[in-house]
Amino acid sequence: MIVCVIVISSLVLAIPLCTSFWLAAAATSGTGLVGGVLVTATTAKTGDLSRESALPFHMVALALCTGNVIGALVISPFLNDTVHHGNTSTLEITAYECGDSESNIVYSYLCFASFGAMLAILLTVLRICLDNNTDRVLKEKNKKESFRKVELIFIIFISCLLLLTGATHVVYGSFLLLFGTRSSLKMSEKIIALMTSSYYAVTMCGRLGSVLVSLVISQLWLITACLVGVLTTSVFLVFTAERSLVFLWAGSNVLGLFFAPLFASLIAWAVESVTVNDTVYTIIMFVDYAGISLNSLIVGQLMSAFGPQMLHYCFAVLGGIDITLFLCLICLGKLIQKRKKDGYSDPAGT
Repeated sequence: MIVCVIVISSLVLAIPLCTSFWLAAAATSGTGLVGGVLVTATTAKTGDLSRESALPFHMVALALCTGNVIGALVISPFLNDTVHHGNTSTLEITAYECGDSESNIVYSYLCFASFGAMLAILLTVLRICLDNNTDRVLKEKNKKESFRKVELIFIIFISCLLLLTGATHVVYGSFLLLFGTRSSLKMSEKIIALMTSSYYAVTMCGRLGSVLVSLVISQLWLITACLVGVLTTSVFLVFTAERSLVFLWAGSNVLGLFFAPLFASLIAWAVESVTVNDTVYTIIMFVDYAGISLNSLIVGQLMSAFGPQMLHYCFAVLGGIDITLFLCLICLGKLIQKRKKDGYSDPAGT
């Protein structure tokens, strides 16, 4: 984690110093690549800390969502008010020279790099101060234990559920703009921007609420409530989204509220149910990011072929599939707990 933070900070600092577009693009790609490794490592470390509580997962999810908002606030003072005019009908990629910009955007990159340096120092201090005995015990335990066949099936099912559910709030937020402009509502850009902003704000509030709710109810009940809420709201929007702006605005915000806790809750519930090692965390994060790409592709193609109303049809169908998979996971989870109590052992490999 410390190495990833240092590398990302260095790349962020290097981006505004690049002399061409392609160098900046390479540095940006490197930032995304190392960022994916960092998120996976953070999730795995959180799993080691949250074997007895789901709270750390929800706090990490809240921090990720809050970071998107804070990042925009940090960068906005350094942007100028220049309006660029030109032909936007075609996309042409050329090797632009990046050193002659009049913008103060370079200072925002310096701020982000400074934050990364401070975080690296903090992580180093924590690494030195914390006792590593607990980590060694947990690693040895994970190495000695092997996955049973039922646990392997559980991990496969929950990976499929995360593929369809983990980051669906990002997919919906991305296509909400397209739905507003292409649907019969013919919304203005200003209204769409306000509605999208409120959607992500409610999503952040939902993650904050999930931190508090996790102190009261179990992850099983939280996931159940969220999946039922997603399905019910999606069906509601199928019939009302194109009838009224009020219905669309209210329904999308409620949908964001139910989307918010799902990713953290599913991982926390998996940790409670089965033994999850670093390999499983890597698979979970890969499936989450793959779900963003796959769901975006499918929803985008269907909206292009059959119209914008397919947005909510797709999410209603996904909601039904999610509940079906979740019911199967509940049965598998009960079977796993029963076999653990009975001391049944049927190893299938690590």
